[in-house]
Amino acid sequence: MAGQLKSRDRRALLLLGGALAIAAVFQLDWFAPAAGPAASGSSIEAAEQRLLLAQVKARQLPLAEAELDAVKRQLDVLEQGLLKSETASLAQAEMQQLVGDLLSAEGISMESSQFGAVQLDGEDYAQVPLNVNFQCGIEQLVNLMAAVANGPQLLATRRIRVTPENLATKSVRVQLTVAGLLPAERTPELKRKASGAGAAP
Repeated sequence: MAGQLKSRDRRALLLLGGALAIAAVFQLDWFAPAAGPAASGSSIEAAEQRLLLAQVKARQLPLAEAELDAVKRQLDVLEQGLLKSETASLAQAEMQQLVGDLLSAEGISMESSQFGAVQLDGEDYAQVPLNVNFQCGIEQLVNLMAAVANGPQLLATRRIRVTPENLATKSVRVQLTVAGLLPAERTPELKRKASGAGAAP
């Protein structure tokens, strides 16, 4: 789900908002009386065409507004799945708790975990990865991956390695990297570093 939530969502909102503003300006221009010589047949026909086009645009405007509202609602729902922590280090601890809860829900014990480097993901978000190692049954692993993909939190599987552990019990050993998303403004050091790299010649 994390892949669904990138800066393109915010850019879509900006583009839709700009389209609404442009449509409003066009309508004002079309309805404004034109200065110039006395009206002729051709000028009247041109005015009628402008009026017709303005009416079409006016009918389309509510559709654009509805689309903008729908995108805003979708973004609001998605952002509810962001990590809640105020700093990157707290977000790492939050990820450890979240992944631990997912493992426990499937009856899996976490053998070890390691924090990955927090990195910017686009302009608006930062990825907070966690590496975990555990042993489980194949069915448990399938259920765990479904929980990661479909849960309320925006989590994504970045890496997985599965090796057979016990053929008799159909158990496997798993090395898994899961990442959550944190608003980029809560990682100011990463934003400063990215800005400095962008400004470098």
